[in-house]
Amino acid sequence: MSNSFDETYQDFKQRLDSLIASFQSPEEWRIGHGNLRHDYSSWESGDECGTNIAVIYETPGGSTTQLNYTFDHNTGVFSYLDAALEKRIETSDPEQVLADINAHIATIGLKRIEQLKVTIDAWLEEGKERSQVFAELNKLLQAEFLGGRINSAELKAGIQHVVAMYTPTSE
Repeated sequence: MSNSFDETYQDFKQRLDSLIASFQSPEEWRIGHGNLRHDYSSWESGDECGTNIAVIYETPGGSTTQLNYTFDHNTGVFSYLDAALEKRIETSDPEQVLADINAHIATIGLKRIEQLKVTIDAWLEEGKERSQVFAELNKLLQAEFLGGRINSAELKAGIQHVVAMYTPTSE
């Protein structure tokens, strides 16, 4: 895997490592970004040489999202799907790839809260009483699975949603 594009890749890798690390501490921050992490998987086949870059996070309840970017070491081209997952984007500009990753990371907090609201709505539709929903939220606050856990800001948003949505029948 040694060629003229190695420097581009190594610089990109170092910058991505730093970016992801900035969302992994303290624990409240890490939870709020769904236990954001990444992984590199390199492969060679004949004259082809590439690396898959996976950026991974979870939403409350354990749903996992994985973004995939590929770097072709022979051409210096990154490729990935656009936000709508409809069009393949190809670029030799690592800044464009980092900007795409940053833009997606910026949406994780909102996606997590929206998923929490969907989960709360499902609990209410199942007929759970408000106290039972609060107990479920407490379980998410203390869950062992870091990516499925909620932080205090998400707990507050969840409680506010329960209060706004709950129509008491008799408790």
